Amino acid sequence: MKAVVQALGIEPERLVVLLYQLVKLFEQGQELKMSKRAGTYVTVRELIDKVGPDAARFWLLSRSADVQMNFDLDLARETSKENPVYYVQYAHARTAGILRNARRRRLPGGRRGPAPGPSPS
Repeated sequence: MKAVVQALGIEPERLVVLLYQLVKLFEQGQELKMSKRAGTYVTVRELIDKVGPDAARFWLLSRSADVQMNFDLDLARETSKENPVYYVQYAHARTAGILRNARRRRLPGGRRGPAPGPSPS
């Protein structure tokens, strides 16, 4: 694979392949049974189609690749505080809104960069 990457003009060291341990998918409380012999499996593309790219990325990167994972599809799609992806996205949107309003009002915390130190008394 590194030879292919190099043939494409990309430094071979940039190619990093992560092999994950078993990822069990659950939907409606039931494990989705997969079988190589029967040809039943879920591709990463299908996972992204089911839960969206943000949720798939978050859940797969939130665990070490060398640890078995239980991936709850219902929780990944849920729009509540129970779903950490939704919670992080909500927190980001709120923070961005606060910073945007602070910049509009030209408040000290509205600028980019480190927060200002304590004000002189």
